[in-house]
Amino acid sequence: MFEKRRPLLYFSLFFILYELTIYLSNDMIMPAMLQVVKDYQGAPRHIALSLSLYILGGASLQLFLGPIADRVGKRKVMLAGNALFALATLAIPFTHTIGEFLAARFFQGMGTCFIFIGYAMIHELFEDKEAVKLTAILSNTGIFAPLIGPVVGSGIISVLHWKYIFLISLALAVVTWLGLYRTMPPGQIEAPRFDFAAVRRSYLNIFRNRQFMFGIFIAGIAITPLTAWIGLSPAIVLGHMHESYGTYIAYQCVIFSGFILSTVMIQKLDKNFSMNRLIRQGGALALFGFLGAGLARENGLLFIACMFVFSAGFGLFNGALIRISLTATGESMSLTSSAMSLLYCIYISAGLEVYNLVCEKFNYSLSSYALFNVPLGLAIYIGLLLFVRRHEARQPAPAYAS
Repeated sequence: MFEKRRPLLYFSLFFILYELTIYLSNDMIMPAMLQVVKDYQGAPRHIALSLSLYILGGASLQLFLGPIADRVGKRKVMLAGNALFALATLAIPFTHTIGEFLAARFFQGMGTCFIFIGYAMIHELFEDKEAVKLTAILSNTGIFAPLIGPVVGSGIISVLHWKYIFLISLALAVVTWLGLYRTMPPGQIEAPRFDFAAVRRSYLNIFRNRQFMFGIFIAGIAITPLTAWIGLSPAIVLGHMHESYGTYIAYQCVIFSGFILSTVMIQKLDKNFSMNRLIRQGGALALFGFLGAGLARENGLLFIACMFVFSAGFGLFNGALIRISLTATGESMSLTSSAMSLLYCIYISAGLEVYNLVCEKFNYSLSSYALFNVPLGLAIYIGLLLFVRRHEARQPAPAYAS
């Protein structure tokens, strides 16, 4: 896949490390959040709120970064974002109240705004099938982090104060900045002069594109249950269920390894695989997992096994869903990707707060999370079927020889 693009491999590796660092900085601290809340005299709801603000920070700059990237080049914007993330991460260990901690987490989350720059460049440089496979690998970093993040975080807080987690994240951020500085290509400069009217027209076209809007909405609500699990699992597993850190880590590993398995399967598909079929089959598998998790909510082992199935199904349809949505607009990939990231973050943060309100009402029980997933899973599956039907209706009919 990369033989003819070897120079891009090094950029891809450092971009993957940057994305992994962004997510690890959040997932490493999750096992320590009960202690963070205790140190700052906060409440359990601040655990999920910390993640919500982190995600909202990731939505705060999206609409501005696309036009800026088109004007000055993606490389400069990416390096600036990496530096912003590093500075915000440095500030967190020096906070003294829960309010300061949450505010710093918001600014740290701004680092996620810049991830779309790398995605946009990949979609510019690779063809459809290669882009889907590479997107699956990149998306996998966001799921890989919940596997190793709690393990690393638990190890750190067993011997050091939780603030050292952010110092480690800072060190990784410095490494990624240096790597991207040396390897990232400049990318296309599509608008040497800033044309506000043209940017406005492009964004209007993007937000008026029904296929794009519907696809990103489905993608946003589809990943929300996994994001909610990351934010709520400390309160559910460690707080309500009174399980050990080892059990908490095992739950994370089983659930999110489903996504990794499906990513490996996608890489083995031939170049003629159908993205529509991938979405249908992945959606059905995800729904089956949610239904099983709802029925098995009283049994922790069966619950995580069914969540593994959902995670695998999500991994199958996610890359194809995003690819079709991004290419539906016909506009600049930078602007389209920034619009996608904005909507994605809004949907996820809003959904996470809904999960937080529901689970808080039931004292963060496993049943409250599992049962809330069932109707949402049904809605996701129906949405995926409608999305594929619309996409197929827009594709040209095959020509038959007479």
